Amino acid sequence: MKAFTFPAFRPDGIAVRLAELLAVIPENELVWSVLDFYGIGEAPDNFSMDEFEQVVRKKPGGFMMSWPELKKFADRLDQSIDCVIVGARSEQDVLKTNFAENDFVSCEIVLSVFDSTEWSVWAREEKLMKRLASVY
Repeated sequence: MKAFTFPAFRPDGIAVRLAELLAVIPENELVWSVLDFYGIGEAPDNFSMDEFEQVVRKKPGGFMMSWPELKKFADRLDQSIDCVIVGARSEQDVLKTNFAENDFVSCEIVLSVFDSTEWSVWAREEKLMKRLASVY
């Protein structure tokens, strides 16, 4: 299934937030990883946002989180400008991703936003894909 892409801002000018996308994803046991991030808000683990962005880019598998940790992070964001977040069944699956090549075949879910202009969402399960697409 192809990724669904939509504007990062609704016609009324209000941004689509990461927390809104996560709200349609059921509770899960996936391993979540932030592979790339630039945004505004409160970073996890007492990092400044600059420190968090640097840590994300330096770690081979990005910054891994549980589902509750990811939701908490998303709730504290004002805006995601650039980001790539994946959900996978295991840390090994996250490590198999090739961010530079846009190869996320080992992932179950991929959420990304580019330059605050458009979101791209993909899910292995078609039902979840439709739920994600309904956010916009």
